[in-house]
Amino acid sequence: MWTEDPDSHKLLNHLGPEPLTEEFSAQYLYNRSRNKKLPVKTFIMDQKIVVGVGNIYANEALFLAGINPNQSAGQISLFSYKKLTQHIKNILKQAIKQGGTTLKDFLNSDGKPGYFSQSLHVYGREHQPCTRCNTVLVAIQIGKRQTVFCPKCQL
Repeated sequence: MWTEDPDSHKLLNHLGPEPLTEEFSAQYLYNRSRNKKLPVKTFIMDQKIVVGVGNIYANEALFLAGINPNQSAGQISLFSYKKLTQHIKNILKQAIKQGGTTLKDFLNSDGKPGYFSQSLHVYGREHQPCTRCNTVLVAIQIGKRQTVFCPKCQL
């Protein structure tokens, strides 16, 4: 039986903060991103930076924040990180409220599908028109994950 603080356990002590906590903030992301050359999408999906931001939610948050997912994390401004952290928090809250994101045959713990997939702006919508500007969405690979974005809205 583990009786110490769970955050001190060797399997957990290297993880970043939960995205719905106050510890996860624009200033936190900005500070952690300085001098990082990796794409911002890879950066926010790194569990050592923040836990729980998967591929779908990263695509969506970057779209809503107007950030190109391939831009270097170290080049993102504090202002843009403010938008991004707020969108990450809002997307995750909305997804939780809607029971998650059902793709294919996933069911949540109640045996029901999640309905957040009906709110997706970019994920899984490659070659379709952008919901903001009607530009055709582009799909690329970043970190071996499909990344869909709008080349006009996400400069």
